Amino acid sequence: MDGRLAGKSAVITGAGSGIGRATALRFAAEGALLVLGDVRPERTAGTVAEIRALGGDAVAFDGDVSDDAYVRALIGTAVERHERIDILHNNAAFSIPGRVGDITDEDWRTQQRVVLDSVFYGIRAALPHMTAQGGGSIVTTASGAGVGGEYRLGAYAAHKAAVINLTQTVAMEYAADGVRCNAVTPGPTATEPMLRWLEDVPGGPEEFGRTAMLGRMSTPEEVAAVVAWLASDDAALVSGTVVQANYRITARRPT
Repeated sequence: MDGRLAGKSAVITGAGSGIGRATALRFAAEGALLVLGDVRPERTAGTVAEIRALGGDAVAFDGDVSDDAYVRALIGTAVERHERIDILHNNAAFSIPGRVGDITDEDWRTQQRVVLDSVFYGIRAALPHMTAQGGGSIVTTASGAGVGGEYRLGAYAAHKAAVINLTQTVAMEYAADGVRCNAVTPGPTATEPMLRWLEDVPGGPEEFGRTAMLGRMSTPEEVAAVVAWLASDDAALVSGTVVQANYRITARRPT
């Protein structure tokens, strides 16, 4: 498995399904050495099995990304196995739909811990290793909801907006250390959580997809291709950037 990421040590969170799984498979095809995390061990095991069947190198280290101790151990596993960490893909997230006035304190904090705190924990844990080894690439899955808001996703959108700001700050602070930090804002993507959320949206996936720049929903594999590019040396001059991947061009209240 030779490619742009050959021999690179990479960590991916939320790797059991959707964009995380697709990215893990893409990274493996590009030659990366993978440590994969998810809160659902059975799903991560499936991703690892697929990669190994294709001749790739991957292990699972599962846990809850809202737990700083777990995230540190996840990063530590990659460093222990490969003596470095070259790539961190912060992908794990979830949302609890509801209009702002109906969001409970618990729902707000739960989403903050998974969507925002986990990204901070991952970046903070990876930075000492990346700076000591002379560089690295951090790529976070953000969201178009974090740029323009999203109906019934107020908490999720607010935390994703913070992720974007954190990405830009890290890029600025650690450029001199050779660390690049970027984010991807996928438009409507056909993942399980998105398709489940769209069950309550008039017109469903087809109508919602029309609001994206390309007039259709993206596939997880298409987003993974963007992540792989940002993680690779092909994007060596790119940092502090939020890549709009089939970005949603309109944000509206469903009628």
